[in-house]
Amino acid sequence: MAIAKKRTFIIDCHVCKAKVAAIETGRAERFSFDDEASLPYGNRVFIGNCPSCDIILVGESDQIDFENFDAYEDRWSDVVRVFPNPSKSFSSWRIPRVVTDSLNEADRSLQAGANIAACVMLGRALEALCRDVLESKPTETETGTETASPSAKSKKRLMLGEGIKRLRDTKVIDDRLYDWSQQLQAFRNLAAHPEDISISREDAGDLQTFVNAIVEYVYDLADRYDEFKTRALNRAMRKKN
Repeated sequence: MAIAKKRTFIIDCHVCKAKVAAIETGRAERFSFDDEASLPYGNRVFIGNCPSCDIILVGESDQIDFENFDAYEDRWSDVVRVFPNPSKSFSSWRIPRVVTDSLNEADRSLQAGANIAACVMLGRALEALCRDVLESKPTETETGTETASPSAKSKKRLMLGEGIKRLRDTKVIDDRLYDWSQQLQAFRNLAAHPEDISISREDAGDLQTFVNAIVEYVYDLADRYDEFKTRALNRAMRKKN
């Protein structure tokens, strides 16, 4: 009697910190056609268990190519883990798209085991944050009038090394975050050049945690703090009245 072979799907296990062939226990599929764009769409969600630690893993894959439409056969993207520990999300509307896109690319690279590519994208995200925060920030002249910063006027764009130093000097970040930023810069510089290097999953994962934290600190927490101060001021004014 033939034994039925268990179906598996390749997914990143955040506990084992490796790509694993998860044992599939369930699947949901959705296929549709966007009449407005005249394009088909396919999506799959997989549920299974890690073969090593047995943790439940849920992953998602999108259809890239469609048989008899734009390709000879169907083709799907790599499965991206959406549970547990999905990609970090942020609430602030002020975060530039280049920052969020870079963070998403870094997460996909990390889940695919491309640690060097992940570090490049994390460095890109932090550099974009520096430009957003610093290039549009006004500076005071000796007479007290505000002018655009020199970086905003110059065609030369603010680079990561100078950017993280100015974030510390202007007290946007503290010394500990500055030290982390320097570590990321060192990894990014190595990753962006054709050197024979190796970056561990642990190091890339720690750098991802750091960049997520600094984005949250600069944008989300700043917004929450401003909202808190506004509520406190409104309460004080109501008491006076």
